[in-house]
Amino acid sequence: MRKMYSNALLLVCLSVLMLWIGTKWNVVESAFIKGFGGASAEEEPFVVEREFERVLTLQERRPIYMRGDTFTQIGELEAGQPVAVTGEDEVYYELRLGNMTAFVRKGQEMIEKKKLLTFVHTERFAAVHTLHKTAVYEDADLQSAVFLQLEEGYRYPIVREEADWYIIAIGERPGYIEKQSVVLDKGLPVLVYHHILPRDLMKTAVSTISLEAFEEQMAYLADHQFETLSAHELYDYLEGRLVVPDKAVLITFDDGLLSSKEYAYPILKQYGFSALHHIISSRTDRAQGTQLFDAEGPLQFMTAVDLSELADVFQFEAHTNDLHSLLNGVGVALDSSQEEIVADLQRNLEQVPAAVSLAYPYGQYNEQFVAAAKEAGLLIGFTTVEGYANRKASNYEVSRFGMTENKSFEQFVAYVDGDMTWP
Repeated sequence: MRKMYSNALLLVCLSVLMLWIGTKWNVVESAFIKGFGGASAEEEPFVVEREFERVLTLQERRPIYMRGDTFTQIGELEAGQPVAVTGEDEVYYELRLGNMTAFVRKGQEMIEKKKLLTFVHTERFAAVHTLHKTAVYEDADLQSAVFLQLEEGYRYPIVREEADWYIIAIGERPGYIEKQSVVLDKGLPVLVYHHILPRDLMKTAVSTISLEAFEEQMAYLADHQFETLSAHELYDYLEGRLVVPDKAVLITFDDGLLSSKEYAYPILKQYGFSALHHIISSRTDRAQGTQLFDAEGPLQFMTAVDLSELADVFQFEAHTNDLHSLLNGVGVALDSSQEEIVADLQRNLEQVPAAVSLAYPYGQYNEQFVAAAKEAGLLIGFTTVEGYANRKASNYEVSRFGMTENKSFEQFVAYVDGDMTWP
């Protein structure tokens, strides 16, 4: 009798245990379905509630700005929408949009301690183009309240995607952008030039573009209201610290050839463009003072005097001191130690002390080269791999598009307009 009782009790316990396991599984399954991007229930939550000391709530809609040479409006914050404040001065409150500081002019508002739904962490993800004024919603639901309007014609950093939504960080809060309302940003176009000559004087198209083609390309950029960016601005864009206009481009030159002074400089200056110029510092002392350009002679390199005279258009960047050569088709830097590369870059930077970027000689680099660039304090490494500059790759593996006479005007247009694709 006792044995029968024990067996019955055991069966009851097993039934209860199985029922409990089934219930727990349903809970876990539900949490999985509701998780962000299909995350498992055990994954760290994407957002949590957190209390902030200073939370701004506007009583009326107000523009938000980014600060460059001037304040530029990049959106409008709706009334009644709380956002965390990171600082202030006498005129503006400061808050974060992505990793950048945005500004809201003071007026009638409330500042208080308040709990907000905020990110556990943000990710280096991507950016989106706005084709028109674009609503940012409180939740991944078109019926939820709009708390921010983004301006037309900019690239905004996003930190995540979830089903039909991109997620932006504003005032420490997540904001939801319907994917159909924007275009995912492929990245910034970065053009690279070397040698420029009038077409009738060209003997080769290798690393060379005609003056006529260069003029046509720069005229296109000007006619279509492109803005040229600096290396610092590219770095901030890649790090989510800058909202960039849709029509933005980087113009870069490699090697410090005198032909860029003779032909590129006046055209760039005419259109108000700036360009990066990567300098091989060991070659700037091949001549002294001001040189006469000889289009039919051997390659000529700019001097220290030239660098000083052209600084209103060119931002001079690093291209090594004495590592721009090949041995059996391989860059000599690849056979150098990290310490040797650092020493070379330091000599290079003595001539271009404001440099923040490096163009790898012949586009060749390895782990030691990247580590040396970081140790030397450089923030960007440009390759010769063709593509757009975006957040998919390391800041030390930034793609460019090589412009020579072999590239058609149609290819140039497709690239700068963001319409080119690669396998």
